[in-house]
Amino acid sequence: MASHWAFTLPMLFLATAGVSPQALAATPAAVAPTAAVTLILKNAHLWTVDERKPTASALAIADRHIVLVGDDRQAMKLAGPDTQVLDLDGAFVLPGFTDTHTHFGNAVAAFYEVRVIDVNDEALLLERLRATVSSVPKGMWITGYDWSSVAAARARRAGDTTFVPFSPSLADVDRITPDHPVLLRRYDGAYFINSRGLQLARIDPHAPNPANGEYVRDSHTHELTGMLLGSAGSRTALILPPASRARDLAAAQSLLRTLNSLGITSIHDIAHVEEISQTHIWSTDVERSTTDLDLFKDLRTRGELTVRVYPILTLASWQDYRAFGITPGTGDDLIRYGTLKQFIDGSAWMSKPYANHPESSGGLSFRVDDERTVRDDIVGADALGFDTAAHVTGDRAHQVLLDWYEDAIRTNPARDRRFRLIHAWYPSRADIERAGRMHAIADVQPWQLLGESSEMVEKLGPDRAALGFPWRTMLEQGVRITLGSDWPGSFDRSSMAPIDPIENIYYAVTRQRLDGTPAGGWHPEQRMTVEEAIQAYTLNGAYASREENVKGSLTEGKLADVVVLSKDLRRIAPRDIPGVRVRYTIFDGRVVYASDAPQAAN
Repeated sequence: MASHWAFTLPMLFLATAGVSPQALAATPAAVAPTAAVTLILKNAHLWTVDERKPTASALAIADRHIVLVGDDRQAMKLAGPDTQVLDLDGAFVLPGFTDTHTHFGNAVAAFYEVRVIDVNDEALLLERLRATVSSVPKGMWITGYDWSSVAAARARRAGDTTFVPFSPSLADVDRITPDHPVLLRRYDGAYFINSRGLQLARIDPHAPNPANGEYVRDSHTHELTGMLLGSAGSRTALILPPASRARDLAAAQSLLRTLNSLGITSIHDIAHVEEISQTHIWSTDVERSTTDLDLFKDLRTRGELTVRVYPILTLASWQDYRAFGITPGTGDDLIRYGTLKQFIDGSAWMSKPYANHPESSGGLSFRVDDERTVRDDIVGADALGFDTAAHVTGDRAHQVLLDWYEDAIRTNPARDRRFRLIHAWYPSRADIERAGRMHAIADVQPWQLLGESSEMVEKLGPDRAALGFPWRTMLEQGVRITLGSDWPGSFDRSSMAPIDPIENIYYAVTRQRLDGTPAGGWHPEQRMTVEEAIQAYTLNGAYASREENVKGSLTEGKLADVVVLSKDLRRIAPRDIPGVRVRYTIFDGRVVYASDAPQAAN
């Protein structure tokens, strides 16, 4: 007969953790008085991110919850005949990672695309195509947009009027895409289509050219080359199948497997409620790059949602959510609500002009009608108990946003507020201190430093650049940092975000690229420690969604979301962090990812 383990979540934990009403509502329903232990991890190095019991060697799970954090002997006493036991041979065990800034809907759309905006030779195009073909189901269209765009822009800036983009070889593309129709757009509006696509489009060598267009033919053989000029390309693009939920679900299933393979068990995703969106007439695209919340709901209904989702919904719709049953703290332990988001600036909105563009200091985002409206939205949403978050990348933008946050504090009753600063580039020291006094949260994506650092001094000058990405200063002033990715990257695919938490932890603790540059790191005085970066990817993410009492640490009574790594991040040189691999990911008490060839642990 299986062994059982009786437990309750210690009331002392709730009493000493400063639990808010919303966080208390997020506490999981009591587990049955006796629950069979379903999984044991033993012979491991656990770093729990729980300061009351920071280390252990074993962990026991009963169904969906952690019931023991202790030693191997204690854990094995709970094993029954049906208990799965993983001997981890000294591997490093952490709470599952929470990525606090994703655009899952953009990643779903990009799943069927080959990234070509930075491609200007056939070898790289074919390499990217092979990778895309390996993941996209057979028979489905593969698209890609604006090949040679980066090269053409570089030539234009250099005054090169002789630039000519390459044209792919139809035969070479066909060899690696026999089961996929492919349609790619060049930066100048021309298209390329492979033979499978030509068949579906009913374009053969005898097809007459459309008005204002051309099906390009080889000058010697008169066979189609796959290049489509003018209306020949734009008309052919109209045959692409419409977006559908079935198509999105197929991509989502693959993407969830990717997230789990990287140890990610929770995401904070920028999302919208489609029923609400359809009731508005917006002046600009305020919901660009947001995920349709129904996609997550469908995955949950199908039993396929293997990350917990905290949708960060559109702030401009704050008055509509209650009618749809969305209020702060509602939802379940797979999808939970509480934070609304707005853009403050697009490119950084600065208090002083850019050093290299003295005529410009950025400005309010195009997704915002006016400052007064945003201020009123923040104050109104705060009055309903929602937390608010904003994309903010300039010192003037920080100043204005923090003013509005202070307006909410003055206007509305006192409560536990968790204001969020998304990206948090270029704040002034005074506003870092002010954010610390508010106990604000900064959602940081470490890889973005590497893209900005090469131009930061030129843009801001050396003094302002020194506080461009001030992670250490923010921590010292009381700002809580979470880490995430902004995955999949820019909406036009010009930059791609690394989703791997291990890679982003490396950037946070070194402020260097993977090749070790710049030497010593960009302003190394602003580095995070490994322990701080781990907490930023685990417990702090749970805190930001008011779920710190149900996840984010390996604590008895919490949900069993766990990642097992090949090496202890705390005991290796920072340069070796990118080589660490995920061996197992456990979500909701079950193994959702297991490495086929785990590396030996330290």
